[in-house]
Amino acid sequence: MDIEVKFTIGSEEGIGQLFFLQNAQIRGQYEDVTDSGQLDLYIKEKLNHRNVINDLNDLSTQLLVLFVESKPAGYTIIRNSFERPEVLEGKRVINYSSFYILPEYNNPETRQALWKKCVSITRTFDEAYWIETLQSDPLVPFFEECGFTIHEQSVMEPFDQPSVVLIKYNQ
Repeated sequence: MDIEVKFTIGSEEGIGQLFFLQNAQIRGQYEDVTDSGQLDLYIKEKLNHRNVINDLNDLSTQLLVLFVESKPAGYTIIRNSFERPEVLEGKRVINYSSFYILPEYNNPETRQALWKKCVSITRTFDEAYWIETLQSDPLVPFFEECGFTIHEQSVMEPFDQPSVVLIKYNQ
């Protein structure tokens, strides 16, 4: 299996890949908890071309896309985090605001490839990493294997679903 993880910029191709993956992620997360009309409206608002370009052009945000056999299969968005859990106040932290792999490609090899790339670009800069994700996210056990611990339970917008905040301190 040919696996690559690449930095992606706010080009038409990069935004198209991101929208494809985010659409799949959002539908997978919320299709069982809200009606299709609300979900379609949320996706339309979330996948706003101008907002995504502005977000990706922010120097504190980086997008990595996972490719399997040259097809987009997952992504992560890494942010220099100004908003953070209270326990991390005063620390330099990185937020993985998204870490997603399409279900058909979610296997140990792809998870490790995406995670290793994340670590390789952030390990020397910050004191901790954090991510908030749905409690039902199938990647929660993987994050725990990578050294994250559940710090607190929360609720994620837009559909008020139970979530967890995971933190990993840099050694």
